[in-house]
Amino acid sequence: MVHAMLSPSRCICIAVVCALQCPLCSVTKARGKGLRMNWKVWRLWVAGTRPRTLPASIAPVIVGAACAFRQIDMLGTCIAIYPVPAECVTRHALQQTLLARFWTVAVLCAAVALFLQIAVNFANDYSDGIRGTDDHRAADESQSGKPQRLTASGLVPPKRVLAAAGTAAALACIAGIAAIVISHSWWLFAVGAASLIAGWFYTGGRHPYGYAGFGELGVFVFFGLAATLGTQYALAGTLDITGILAAVCCGLNAMLLLMVNNLRDIDEDAAHGKRTLAVRLGERGARFALIACATVALVIAALLMTAMWPVWGTIMVLISVIMPMRMIRNANGGDFRAALSDAGRQTLLFAILFVICSCASSVQIWFTGLL
Repeated sequence: MVHAMLSPSRCICIAVVCALQCPLCSVTKARGKGLRMNWKVWRLWVAGTRPRTLPASIAPVIVGAACAFRQIDMLGTCIAIYPVPAECVTRHALQQTLLARFWTVAVLCAAVALFLQIAVNFANDYSDGIRGTDDHRAADESQSGKPQRLTASGLVPPKRVLAAAGTAAALACIAGIAAIVISHSWWLFAVGAASLIAGWFYTGGRHPYGYAGFGELGVFVFFGLAATLGTQYALAGTLDITGILAAVCCGLNAMLLLMVNNLRDIDEDAAHGKRTLAVRLGERGARFALIACATVALVIAALLMTAMWPVWGTIMVLISVIMPMRMIRNANGGDFRAALSDAGRQTLLFAILFVICSCASSVQIWFTGLL
């Protein structure tokens, strides 16, 4: 019997774990019932995907797709004269080509982002587990106050966690290759390879950059700039200033998740030699950095939304202020579980509001053309 509603991100996690069932499932024999699932381990696997981080992987794809659709829609704008200029014919043909593959490539980009995020989360679980950084995460969250980790729990062999990371990364590669082949955006192979390398060396390898205070930079680059602009280019074949600013905003929003996470773990990380940005700045400096990052993200969001939809865009900016304010209040109050949820929701809220403003802008341009 289900006692609580499942969030969309948790539903996605369950679906992904089902897809990866062969390497992930643990089964035990029960008398008279044959094989049955060890539900405690199953729930631990779902939690291991870190559902609160998944909006940060999907949001940049949504934003990049919105930027691309806006560009593709503008290709149909042409002077109404006869005979139709050759340039207009060419633009219209390109528009039809891009629209024909739009949703296929968009879904593949979302799959890349989602599976890559899950691969990074499992790789992080494995690396921190074998280094001993997550020793305080062995017990259930109800006892330790921190989310239990797969490797640290001792319930799952480290090699299985590593295999899960490899499986998710392989699925990301398959989706990425398909997206590149369909869109003919060949240079994205380099972006994909760099993303995989960055995902592993975040906490893996002999000198992980996440242990040196560069984790936030990696998140900004790969879960902000690369994810947003890569999606936009794969769909539209070009970039623009709107996409670049939106990518910066997505990157800052993704950083908020990691900053809250590292602020929560600041004492344990310092004790294990993990010199995250929060450890380097100290608790006071880390809290200030969190506020600064949220503020800059809101300013950029305000510029984008008011430019696309002057009146209502401003109202939406005011609405979007609520989430980061609540996130900061929860983080300052020590409720990091709620703060992480708020940070995840903020990434999706920005994406949704950006899509609304982008669509409104396109409709305005269309009506202006009719007049």
